[in-house]
Amino acid sequence: MSEILREVRLYGRLGARFGRVHRLAVRSTAEAIRALCVLIPGFERELSESELHGVRYACFLGKRNIGEDDIRHPVGSDSIRIAPVLAGAKRGGLFQTILGAVLIVAGAVVNVITPGAGTPFMQLGAAMALGGVIQMLSPQQRGLSARDSPENGASYNFNGAVNTSAQGNPAPLLYGRMIVGSAVISAGIYAEDQV
Repeated sequence: MSEILREVRLYGRLGARFGRVHRLAVRSTAEAIRALCVLIPGFERELSESELHGVRYACFLGKRNIGEDDIRHPVGSDSIRIAPVLAGAKRGGLFQTILGAVLIVAGAVVNVITPGAGTPFMQLGAAMALGGVIQMLSPQQRGLSARDSPENGASYNFNGAVNTSAQGNPAPLLYGRMIVGSAVISAGIYAEDQV
């Protein structure tokens, strides 16, 4: 009985170093990763050491991103894609809030020793803590994905800097003369035949 060869695509540094396309007789994404670790020298070490450099990997079945729970499920006829994802350090304002609280306490201690000298630290700490709390409470816009890039490239309809705004971002209110990227609120094209 012959098994079906599944297409496994590697992106980023993995693809450049170990080859972009592989065909393997596997039934799941986990089995494909294990097969690549056995067949390609250095592949397993690259996967484990990339975490130290802030790179993780996302697995896709066709165009669907799968999580850790689905990695052992059968893949069907879709190709398996493994792409690098940068590990972010953002925690939604938690660090900023903690740093603000530390500055408030440090300012209070300095005020006890030298009255009035710690007030700027306390004001800065209060502003940072308030900003961190606002970040934690407000919804954060997701970053631009690969699907968003065609709409956010250079605009040939509008002059000026590159248009890099995503849907859902606030519209800035600017005064004076500035050269900035465009944030298109509404646009339309009217096509007509020329006679």
